[in-house]
Amino acid sequence: MRDFESEKHGYTANSYIEVLEARVLRNYYHELIFMQDNASIHTAHKVKDWFKENGIRTTNWPPYSTDLNPIEHAWYALKKLVLKMFPEIMNCSGESEEDRANLEEALKVAWEALPDSLFESLIESMPQRIEACIAANGWHTKY
Repeated sequence: MRDFESEKHGYTANSYIEVLEARVLRNYYHELIFMQDNASIHTAHKVKDWFKENGIRTTNWPPYSTDLNPIEHAWYALKKLVLKMFPEIMNCSGESEEDRANLEEALKVAWEALPDSLFESLIESMPQRIEACIAANGWHTKY
């Protein structure tokens, strides 16, 4: 959810908490640990307080690295595939409902077209990602 009261109408700690309340709170089980990166809206005091107030445990993510999260590579592959399959998307302003609907449909089609082998290789690379992150003391790695 975007925060249309914010300067750039983007995502804020307030809008993040709205999503957490709508989506996470009802699906959270106490044995789970919630995983998020160090984006500023994730580390805001009010967000940390929200997690504590709701008894939700979170990860201590390395401060300078998203290298352990393979979803970043999946998003990159998805973006490349959308642009390959639907090059006309580049010419859209993104401001109309039609543009949004076209992008949503393109994302769905491209997601279905991503090969299972991509996700398998991302899962299989986790031990190497962890080792590289430890060796780099939490800093960036080749991943």
